[in-house]
Amino acid sequence: MEKTTNTQVGYNDQIIHVKLLNVEKNSYFIGDIFKQISQMNVNIDMISQVMLEDEMRIDFTCDLKDQEKLNQAIESIKENHPRIMVYQNRNVAKVMVEDQKMKDEVGVAAQIFEILGKQQIPLLQITTSEISISFVIPKEFMELAVHKIKNIYQL
Repeated sequence: MEKTTNTQVGYNDQIIHVKLLNVEKNSYFIGDIFKQISQMNVNIDMISQVMLEDEMRIDFTCDLKDQEKLNQAIESIKENHPRIMVYQNRNVAKVMVEDQKMKDEVGVAAQIFEILGKQQIPLLQITTSEISISFVIPKEFMELAVHKIKNIYQL
């Protein structure tokens, strides 16, 4: 992607990355999980899923300030869906790259992943849209990732 004044690189190191394993492949089931989270007034940010043969994994992020409410929601989820395994990681950061031109550019994700790969920065979660790519990485790599991405886009 060429340099443009519209490219924005943002970050947030005050998040929780949640991983739900053994999630049943059922829309109603998934809806119930997120309903329980929303009833505790936890605002979910990124959501991604991985379809496995007999089940799925769902990852999402939320604000660190919602930790207590999230814990209450997770207890409720476990009561209603005991087979679900839940993992939380608070030692993470989200980095976002956004530009309207992304929808017409080829290779933006490849370039970002190459930048992160050269620095050996692990990707824990990725979400995209036509104009943005967001990823969760270990918090210790946040400044390096932001710096390298800004350098490549001359920001």
